[in-house]
Amino acid sequence: MRPEPNRPDRRSAKGQAMAIFALVSVLLFVVAGLAVDAGSSYLTSNKLERAAAAAALAGVAYLPGDFTDANNAALVEAARDGFPNAGSNGVSCTASQFPCVLTSQPKTNELKVTIYTSVSTIFLRLVGFGAHTVTRTETAQYLPPISLGQPGSQQGADLSSLGVTGYFERQEGWGNPRSEGDAFTPTPDQNVNSCGPSGTDSCDASSSPDYHTISAADQTETPDATLEYQGGNNYLIDLPPGASADVQVYNPAFAADTCDGSQTSAPYCYHEDDSSFGGTGAVCTEYSAMEYTLFSVSTLSSRLSDSKVGQEVFYPYNASSSPTSYFYYKPGVNGGSCPSQTTVSGVDPTYHQWVSVLTYNATNVADPENHNAASGGAPAADSNRLNGYISNPAGATVDKYYRLEVDSLQWNGWPTCAATVGPCTLPNSATANGANGYSDAHKGYAVRLVSPGTSTCTSCGTVSGMDDMTVFTPVNGATNPQFAIPLFSIDPTAYAGETINVDLFDVGDVGGGAAYVGLQEPDGVTWATANSMTDLGADLAGSTPPSGNPTVASLTTWPAGGSCNACYQTAGSTGGAIYQGQWVQIQIQVPASFTGPGGVACTTTGTSNCYWKLVYDVASNATAGDTFSVEVGFSGSPDHLLP
Repeated sequence: MRPEPNRPDRRSAKGQAMAIFALVSVLLFVVAGLAVDAGSSYLTSNKLERAAAAAALAGVAYLPGDFTDANNAALVEAARDGFPNAGSNGVSCTASQFPCVLTSQPKTNELKVTIYTSVSTIFLRLVGFGAHTVTRTETAQYLPPISLGQPGSQQGADLSSLGVTGYFERQEGWGNPRSEGDAFTPTPDQNVNSCGPSGTDSCDASSSPDYHTISAADQTETPDATLEYQGGNNYLIDLPPGASADVQVYNPAFAADTCDGSQTSAPYCYHEDDSSFGGTGAVCTEYSAMEYTLFSVSTLSSRLSDSKVGQEVFYPYNASSSPTSYFYYKPGVNGGSCPSQTTVSGVDPTYHQWVSVLTYNATNVADPENHNAASGGAPAADSNRLNGYISNPAGATVDKYYRLEVDSLQWNGWPTCAATVGPCTLPNSATANGANGYSDAHKGYAVRLVSPGTSTCTSCGTVSGMDDMTVFTPVNGATNPQFAIPLFSIDPTAYAGETINVDLFDVGDVGGGAAYVGLQEPDGVTWATANSMTDLGADLAGSTPPSGNPTVASLTTWPAGGSCNACYQTAGSTGGAIYQGQWVQIQIQVPASFTGPGGVACTTTGTSNCYWKLVYDVASNATAGDTFSVEVGFSGSPDHLLP
């Protein structure tokens, strides 16, 4: 009898398989649920990250100074991206309030946005895993505007203060060549000049013109038929809480004079004549009407939201024979032929005087001014205007900003090229005169703020150039062979360690001897450190680069002693600009910390506000009136996310 085989209980094995299958099924269910719910959490996290980044970038443009609007803008942007704040206005949220959007200001120019939201589970809920919180944080930084020009409440000098080291604001007419020194306002069509270090490079920039950084041409300004397409000089006005100011311009009307020094005790006049005017026989093309437009600024990061709140046009006149017997033009309509000049006796009240461009009204028919001439009606109302002055209420918690734009128009008060059209080209010689009236004028002026009803500024605010500017500075090596002019100021915290580009156009139009320029830190002692110096050619786009190596040689030895790699020679040993009609870009590294004279810490406001300087060194026999343009900007986007 054979023994029975030893077989396991099949019913027992079948039960084990079922148990294993059940366990594996649960595991597979958990894995599948984890994949689905984790994917949902991941997608929500990505959406949160994008929303937090967009909210931070939207709000940071209001900093520094206006955290309230920065917070509001961030909350609005977060809601637009699907995360409306359920908490207390970006300040706090309870444990059950989702989505929760919190904002904070780690530094004066930084906005931090954190978004919390609850993500529900579908599959994992069945195994005990419920809703969970997903959080993302992004921080954006805004580099505030770089202030051009000189510190305080005035840009440029009047004749009483124009000395050897002074300068005034400069703007050319459309008909002038850019090689006169104004890179932005004149026509891009010009004769080909021989220039550059080799003397054989072309200054013709007609294929790629330079426009003002703030302009319809650069799509940075809202098109306006009263403004020039290529833009004008711009000035940022900063009013602290409780401040009121009158905006004044020195020599607001174009008034060609003899520029021989006989009309002033100053060593230089504004030389709007430059020997090009023919007195009573002058044609209209030699004159510019000057337009001053005031904008209210809602955010520093964009000019597209600026609101026009005031505008005045000053018609030109001819004072080349005498400021007490002059000729003027005041046509009433656009077009038509160039009218005859009208003789007027008596000094015009705008000639070499400070005049309000907000409250000034013509006193008689001979006064070449026309309020709101080209605006097509009164500008928009401004709640911060008081009796013609601009103000910031005493109860305000942040500064109030305005922008003054200066445009040089045709003699008849109309834009050469309206901002709603373009680009423009210079007409040929057969049509340049008469009705077309494209100005060959050289305009000199200054801008200041004063307390209402006074000629001084008592806590009335500050004014500075925006993005780019053109200035005229007298050079006289016999009396002052070395001097410095303030060029720009940067926020010492925001820009510490950053790289900026300082672009100089047509510096060095001097005669009689060599000339040099260099950049100096605010302490007035330390030379700036240049990463590179490049000859861009006749336009900032570099479309007409000079032949050969565009690198500009730095000075191993500054004429007065020491070395400087942010310095270069601008005129030859007997005079004559080396970089005639060309841009030289100096890329400088901002040190981690820098101070003003005497080691005083730099700040963005107050008496210790520090300015980087452009230093001249000229031969003792060198003289000139040097007109040049400058553009200073951050090498990258001013609004950016921090890593």
